[in-house]
Amino acid sequence: MPKTGRAESRWRRWAVAWLFLIVLGAGGTALELLVRFPAEAGPGNGDHREVVIPPGVGPNRLSEILVAGGLIDSPGRFRLWLRLVGGLPQVKAGSFVLADDMSPEEILDALAGRTADRGVRVTIPEGYTLNQMGEALEGVGLLSWESLLAAATSERLLAELGIPRRTAEGYLFPDTYFFDRAATGEQVVRRLHRTFRERVAALDPPAGDALHGAVVLASIVQAEARIVDEMPEIAGVYRNRLERPGFPSRLLQADPTVAYGCEPGVVPRAPSCEGFTGTLTRRQLDDRANPFNTYRHPGLPPGPICAPGSDALAAAFRPARTPHFYFVAGTDGRHVFSTTLEEHQRAVARYRARQRAAAADSDG
Repeated sequence: MPKTGRAESRWRRWAVAWLFLIVLGAGGTALELLVRFPAEAGPGNGDHREVVIPPGVGPNRLSEILVAGGLIDSPGRFRLWLRLVGGLPQVKAGSFVLADDMSPEEILDALAGRTADRGVRVTIPEGYTLNQMGEALEGVGLLSWESLLAAATSERLLAELGIPRRTAEGYLFPDTYFFDRAATGEQVVRRLHRTFRERVAALDPPAGDALHGAVVLASIVQAEARIVDEMPEIAGVYRNRLERPGFPSRLLQADPTVAYGCEPGVVPRAPSCEGFTGTLTRRQLDDRANPFNTYRHPGLPPGPICAPGSDALAAAFRPARTPHFYFVAGTDGRHVFSTTLEEHQRAVARYRARQRAAAADSDG
């Protein structure tokens, strides 16, 4: 056979081989995109996320929205699959609650309105106690108050999550959440605590045992402050009371801690908590049996008194350097800070005078 004939034959064999490989690769890609990919679980752990789909959304924008929501992690494959199956015209505009472990096929079904249940939305405000969280969850029909409290005080679950307390108080992050309607108390606690860990990690927290003390301090700051920019100053005042030689008693004298000591579930139950309606009197302030009474027990209380948000946590992690040891309510939700007891007493006198004047105006 002439050389040109042999070369042509060899070229044909190579062309057939490459064509075979291309077809095989295309078939593998088609199999991946049309069979395997649509059924793959999403990148998350079953948390519910809200996404808003605008009218006339295109494949690129839709993929961006789903990536930002933590619902997909392969936007290129999602866009190509969506084009192959012609799914984009089925997508409806609106607000959707999707689980972050849903497959692309399940996501498309939800966005096309083929799945009706969008989960349960619940907002946990900053400063809520476990009891208030239970009431909020019960109020939206998700689970009972008792279910949350049982999970939040489970020794097994607390040990598994690494919470160094008898309850999860302070270690459940306040935020807006979406839950499956069949969610259990344990699932709710796990979700809120996972968010707590994520938010704390982003704030460069203190290490080791110091973290617990900082969370306790953050909960007190959250309960005391009404203005966010005062939080570092309030944290600095309490840090001074705990550490500075100029305040040897180490008594925080924080009213919210005393009130928290009368919350249901706090043990031991102080005698002064019987009949307590929320307004502190000398009976509560003088009661040493209340373990959270920072007028009688020096140092931080045994644990957090509410759920601190990111601002309160950041303030407790890095309190302001301040000369102040005292503060009292001022005007417009702010406080008056003082360095000496004499300054503080004058500020308290002005505060009480305003209270008396306000009471007289309301009576008149």
